[in-house]
Amino acid sequence: MVKVQLQRAALRRIRVRGPSVALPLVLGFLSVAAFGGCSDSADDTSSGINGIADSVERPIDRLSEALGEARPSDRRSIIELRAAAERASSALGNARRDARDLEDSAEGTNEEKVRELETALGDYESLADALSRSPLGVTAIEATGERARQAARDLRVALPTLDTTPLVAALRRARRKPAITEGGASKPVGPDGASSDAPASVRYRNYDGPAFQAQIPTGGGWAEPAQSEPTAGRLFRTSVRGPNGLFVIIDFTPFEPATFGGSFQSKTQVGQTAFGSATRYVFQGGRLPECKRSTCVDYIINGGSSGFGVLAGGGTPSTAAAIAEKVAESVTPAAEYE
Repeated sequence: MVKVQLQRAALRRIRVRGPSVALPLVLGFLSVAAFGGCSDSADDTSSGINGIADSVERPIDRLSEALGEARPSDRRSIIELRAAAERASSALGNARRDARDLEDSAEGTNEEKVRELETALGDYESLADALSRSPLGVTAIEATGERARQAARDLRVALPTLDTTPLVAALRRARRKPAITEGGASKPVGPDGASSDAPASVRYRNYDGPAFQAQIPTGGGWAEPAQSEPTAGRLFRTSVRGPNGLFVIIDFTPFEPATFGGSFQSKTQVGQTAFGSATRYVFQGGRLPECKRSTCVDYIINGGSSGFGVLAGGGTPSTAAAIAEKVAESVTPAAEYE
């Protein structure tokens, strides 16, 4: 009996002392587990960030090489630039999605780092998209290039840099020349596709319109271009009048495609430098008095939700046709419409 009582007393002493000894041990174990878990999570996030950055390093490096070799006058280099930009854009898009997934599991400072990486990848992707477009837009490349540069500077993980400055400068130089070119004859047009009139020699100069660049007739007998808005805010017109009743009109519709209205003698799909193709209409009649008296040529050029129309007439049919063709082929949208 005495032995049993002594055992019970010992147990009571253990129960009293137990919490004071065991609680620090338990708390110590939980603290180690908690800090160990945070460390593992941080390591996983850092590893994920580095892995995402590594996945885009090679495509960006290749794009950087193509960007350095690109010359507006070298068609092959521009094709290679666009191909490298498309590959980089695809890789950057995949990496950005990976960063978004990683952000869902990150916490605190790590979450902020992942968000910064995702934003930087988006800026790089925007630049790659701008470099893959046809035609290349100077303003778009310059703006997205600057955002990508700032993103690379501020980011806490290293990404290869992309320098767009030489290409932007070269594109601007290419747009400024030649100042004057000699116009040649276009293929004869008319109801039967033939004309015996030889087109007169016409000089052209570069012109910056309200939303486009183009070559317009200049020299003896040609007036300076006049601007008007037949439909305020929706139809912008540039008119150039020349000798012997010749004229050319460039219409721009920023919010809808251009269309041809009325009857025509012929309709032909033709090439166009900036947009790839255009539709040429040959007709006589309509609202303009000049087109009621003689054959006119109208080029309808559309890209996306906006469009251009280039109409020429007066003088001889072959001269008007040559002017319409020259101007229509040279029309390039301003950067904000590219």
